Amino acid sequence: MMFPVRYLYALVINILIVCVVGASAAYSQEAKLLYEIMRQKNNEVLSPHFTHIKRISYYPDTIPSWFFNPPLSSSDEYFAVGVSDPDMTRDSAMVQAIERAKGMIALQFDSKIQYFRDIYNIERVSGKYTLQGQKYDTYYKISSNIPFYVPSLAVLDSHFTRYNEQIVLVKYSLPNKTEVQDAVEAKASIVRLEFNLNNVFELQEEYDVYFFADYNDPAKNVQTSYNYRLRDWHYNFTSTTQSKVHTYPSYSYKYYGPNEYDSTIIFTSYPGLWAGLTRGWMREMTTHAEAGRKFVRSIGDSYSPKSENIVRETSRIRGSFGFQGARLRDDKIQVNLLFLDAFEKFGDIYINNK
Repeated sequence: MMFPVRYLYALVINILIVCVVGASAAYSQEAKLLYEIMRQKNNEVLSPHFTHIKRISYYPDTIPSWFFNPPLSSSDEYFAVGVSDPDMTRDSAMVQAIERAKGMIALQFDSKIQYFRDIYNIERVSGKYTLQGQKYDTYYKISSNIPFYVPSLAVLDSHFTRYNEQIVLVKYSLPNKTEVQDAVEAKASIVRLEFNLNNVFELQEEYDVYFFADYNDPAKNVQTSYNYRLRDWHYNFTSTTQSKVHTYPSYSYKYYGPNEYDSTIIFTSYPGLWAGLTRGWMREMTTHAEAGRKFVRSIGDSYSPKSENIVRETSRIRGSFGFQGARLRDDKIQVNLLFLDAFEKFGDIYINNK
């Protein structure tokens, strides 16, 4: 059958229109994807908005040697490091750094650490394949309270970074007075979720730190808190003092030590130095909490899709620590704490024997 030329021409035009529309749709999706990638890339490249930093430095800040090798603490004399948030005035940064150093002293003096961990076996069926793995849910709670006599606190040294962070080294001598009416309370909660399925590993962490300086004069009371969440290199953070949130830019804050301390390792922390120090300190304290006495008993919790709670670990310890210094390890700060006094430890492990 022969078709008139005009019909063939119309058919060709329609086919071309369909192809162009399809190609346009595909191009539109690709263009949107490329636009999103470029938008995110541009957001990363553009300098964030700082309030108190007039000229941002792209060079790492050199952390002083006493951060890595502080004087050694004893049972009646404690040393600690406090760090402020980035992008602060010198005066505000100094106040915040000292308050945080007080909290770190409280964490050394008499800490009670509790933890429990649930371990799950996971089995998922995907077509012809069965995926197997494990899931670890770990929760920690730290609390401490120290009688505090303000004249016994001394700032030994300080350093103001390129990013307007104040770092202070403080010394606190336990007072001889039997009646000290002031106190500093420190609390922390840590959640660590680990997921391993066919050698694919995912980690999510959250650190919530709270310090409260409770003085005999309520007008002098100071309350500070810091929350830091990390999941597959995605993070967010919140810094609060006296119920007022301090916001500062997420930026590639870089640090290294002097020649004798990690001068070849650059530590990068997008929330700043305090987040890295807090994470390292808490991980060191919680590591000690996992050395408790263990008991066994059956449990039987089941969770969807097909996971079985086979082990539950719990433990508690109580004791005094001494800050021995820190080291930079690429993406983290490794803190070294030493037990100073005898401490209690007791714990349980529950195993599902089904």
